[in-house]
Amino acid sequence: MDIRKRIDVFWPYLHAIPEPAFCEIKTSAFVAEVLRKSGYEVQEKVGGTTAVVGVLDSGRPGPVAALRSDMDCLLFKQEDGTEKAVHACGHDGHMTTVLTAAEWLAEEGIPCGKLKILFQPAEEIGKGALAMIDAGVADDIDYLFGLHVMPQDMARAGEIIPQISWTACTLIEAEVRGKAAHGSQPHLGINAIDVGAAIVNAVNALHSDPLLGGSVKTTRFQGGSGSLNAICDKVNLGFDLRSTSNAEMLELRRKVRDIIANTAKVYGAEADSHITGTCPAAEPDASLLPLVQEVIVSVLGQKALLPVKAITVGEDFNFFKQERPRLKTVDMGVGCDLKPGLHDPAMTYDRYALEGAVKVMHELVLRALQERP
Repeated sequence: MDIRKRIDVFWPYLHAIPEPAFCEIKTSAFVAEVLRKSGYEVQEKVGGTTAVVGVLDSGRPGPVAALRSDMDCLLFKQEDGTEKAVHACGHDGHMTTVLTAAEWLAEEGIPCGKLKILFQPAEEIGKGALAMIDAGVADDIDYLFGLHVMPQDMARAGEIIPQISWTACTLIEAEVRGKAAHGSQPHLGINAIDVGAAIVNAVNALHSDPLLGGSVKTTRFQGGSGSLNAICDKVNLGFDLRSTSNAEMLELRRKVRDIIANTAKVYGAEADSHITGTCPAAEPDASLLPLVQEVIVSVLGQKALLPVKAITVGEDFNFFKQERPRLKTVDMGVGCDLKPGLHDPAMTYDRYALEGAVKVMHELVLRALQERP
């Protein structure tokens, strides 16, 4: 297969049709058609979403390996107030890599078992993986391989990180409700700003094991938009929680939500909080890592292999392992001279650097399907 020619077919089209979470209509139709023409049995609208699954059955007993790509883009507000859709997280590259590897594997055939291709929506809002898991997509999978393009300070073109150790993250919103009053009679009201400030101070006093990298930050404090001589009766708060440990993340969530409710109660106010988004930390398989490292070296050479990398970003790929613990999973980091950084609307990268990732994914599937579960 001429990998570069396939990249030149897939990447420009996918890059030009960015679609946000659960709205990947053109994108999902395109990847479904490519898989169908390649010989896969294709299921669309999986779980009532835009998710697409392709299945290639060898007709011989064996394990099930899967390649996963996300599909959604990011939205950026323009100066005129409108939103612009941009593939600023590299999902166009992820899809290009997986589609090319899928075509190649179908063209050659797989030695045994089955190959599943998962095109997942809504990674950016942390809900796409769970939707596919709930639909039963991962129930029969033994090996699940994913990838993510990485900023150039983490990996340069031609280099691959064999495992990204993503961090658990949770976003929490809260509303504090006090009682309005005139500024000359503060004793008749309950100042929601005072309550919000007390909540922020209490949250800032939380401390966790430094080795687990736990942190809680207040990222929103909105209130007091009325007259300057009025006691504020409502404040909206936002918090960002991170940890390398899923167990610690659950504890941090509980503590933050308890602080919000109990602090408000002390002041005679009311407060509600809810989780708006969450992703678990990576729980990679130590038994799978040596295979990935061996494949990277055998396909691309020793210089291409980087160490395992821990980063403070979340990725909903990790839901697959959390919800289906028997899965053997790995999420690789692909160097492609990406700059200035992920989630920047001006982000660019070398799409031809995806060629190495295609070769590694192709070989990983062949190696996985030579084993027996």
